Order: sequence, then structure tokens, then C-alpha cells
Amino acid sequence: MNIVLEDLKAKLLEENLKDLFIQAYQQGVKDCQKQYAFSHLLNKKDLCSIFQVEESTVNKIVAREGFPKTKFVTARYPRDEVFKWMHENCVNAESDNRLIRRKSFA
Repeated sequence: MNIVLEDLKAKLLEENLKDLFIQAYQQGVKDCQKQYAFSHLLNKKDLCSIFQVEESTVNKIVAREGFPKTKFVTARYPRDEVFKWMHENCVNAESDNRLIRRKSFA
């Protein structure tokens, strides 16, 4: 009886992991298609779309120290570096909430 139950648990785990991997793969493909739909050099209109903000906010973002810019073409930004910058400068809400909770209870 235990052997059959263990086999069923293993099979269920295998099916659940398979579904999870398929979903993760599909989401990865979707995210990649969205990112690479933009040309290699972005303009401010592209940045407005990516950040979902107005151009005045984009002007503040691109003025920040460390924001990736091209050396030889004015107002153009390397796509891959911009996405890398976004991920490096993104605040993780979950870790940020833990920090807020820690401070509020201290």
C-alpha cells in the first residue's frame, strides 16, 4: 500500500513540476518578446512606453547618474543596458515591506 501511495505522490509531483516549468518557460518567452520588440537604441518615446510615464519623468530618469546612454548619438539609450539598469535599480516590494515592518516595530 505504501509503495502505491509513494508512486502516486511522485507522479503528482512530477506533473505539477512539469506544469510549473511550462508556465515559467512561456512567461520567459513572453517577457523576452516584449523586451526585444524594441530596437537596439531606444529614444525617449520608447522609454516612456517602457517605464509607462510621461516624457518629463523620463527626462528625470535619464538625467540620473549611471543611467546608460550612448556616447556618440544624443538622446539614444542602449536597450539591453536600460533593461539591466531597470532590474538593478528596481525595489523589491517584498524585501522593502520587511524593511518597513522591521523599522516600524523597532
